[in-house]
Amino acid sequence: MKKIILVLLISLFVVSCGLAYRQSLMKDKYPYYPVHMRRAIDEQRVIEGMDYEQVYLAIGLTWCKSTSYYKGKNTNVWVYQRDLFTGKPTLPDNCNKGSIRIYFEDGKVVGWDNL
Repeated sequence: MKKIILVLLISLFVVSCGLAYRQSLMKDKYPYYPVHMRRAIDEQRVIEGMDYEQVYLAIGLTWCKSTSYYKGKNTNVWVYQRDLFTGKPTLPDNCNKGSIRIYFEDGKVVGWDNL
């Protein structure tokens, strides 16, 4: 029982830190993004040219990250899965089974699969 409570407390702490980071980005950086980036974030869409923080603001952070080749170039990849109820990207249950992949080159989105 103590382990369950400890896990819940740690989870709550991590979530609250993530919310504080998101609020900080929305206050300090979001107002200065180009209009088309702000619109995409508001509509929870990913578009080419977004950086890591903008993708985080649009669809959330994922712990499923790796590197892979995309169109012949080495890229960083963020992996998500589609939520069955909302149809929106969400954290995958298993990183190997996440069907949505977002590819970053030099810190900017260059493409995606199944988004």
